[in-house]
Amino acid sequence: MINTTQINASVMQRFRHLTANRRLAHAYLLVGPQDSGKTQTALALAQLVNCESESQQPCGECAACRKIASGNHPDVHVIGNDEMDSIKIEDIRFLLSRAHLMAYEARHKVFIIRNIELMTLEAANSLLKTLEEPAGSTLMLLTTSVPEANLDTIKSRCHIVTFFPSSVNRIAKLLMDEGVKGQDAHFLASFSEGCLGKTRKLIKQEIILLRRKVLDEMLLNRQNDNFIKEISSNPYEASQVLQLLLSFFRDVLLFKSGVSKTELLHQDCTKEMEKFVTRGLDDLAMIIRQIVQIKGLLDEKLNVKMSLSLLREQIWAN
Repeated sequence: MINTTQINASVMQRFRHLTANRRLAHAYLLVGPQDSGKTQTALALAQLVNCESESQQPCGECAACRKIASGNHPDVHVIGNDEMDSIKIEDIRFLLSRAHLMAYEARHKVFIIRNIELMTLEAANSLLKTLEEPAGSTLMLLTTSVPEANLDTIKSRCHIVTFFPSSVNRIAKLLMDEGVKGQDAHFLASFSEGCLGKTRKLIKQEIILLRRKVLDEMLLNRQNDNFIKEISSNPYEASQVLQLLLSFFRDVLLFKSGVSKTELLHQDCTKEMEKFVTRGLDDLAMIIRQIVQIKGLLDEKLNVKMSLSLLREQIWAN
């Protein structure tokens, strides 16, 4: 099903104008941060160009809209997944085999290719054929969160549509309407960088509990090596821990400089911050540099257990 809260309203409005004025192009590259609603918006656009309603489109209720939402429309195809698997030439050949066929029932055949930065070079070159020689009534919607990782030849053949993050206040309000506590809602909205989809993932991953555990074990408990051993064996969790620590110490610098509590990401952690505001700027900058360096080691798939232990010692210095 399509998550309507993740659909980008401004992008939808832009495409309503394009379709109403019959100015729809054949290929668009949707560019924006990961989990910024690109896939959900692409599905909504597939509904828009095929909706059977004469009133507001997409209506979400007609047969075409329902089939697209359920993933059962014969003329709407999605390539790529949440697991960020590579997109191989076989996947693109599947697309090519259907791009030039007559539509079964839709006005527009729609092909959504997610995370095109994950295409192999062979797949990317194969896709160029379709972009250069588009079939009639075919709409290609490509998505990427890393535009610089894509071939210039692909980007030049698409109209670029940029997805900007939502405001922190908007996401926080949505979360509070769903029952999330105010300070937790603010933290989630800020930590997700304005991407509602990422916020949903963070909630499922219980990031609030992890944050509390990180602050307890890294800032308040100097002796528990089990925590460092545990996170060192899980690269994704280690990355989350480092991001949490980085955002916390950035808040410490802001708090130290007199920034209002309401401007902080970790608004409910000022007591923990008070422990560090007496530290010198050079000392705090060194902690931040260490966190960034460890993140780099993690990205290179290196063991970070010793580095995390040294980081904790630096945090506890003085």
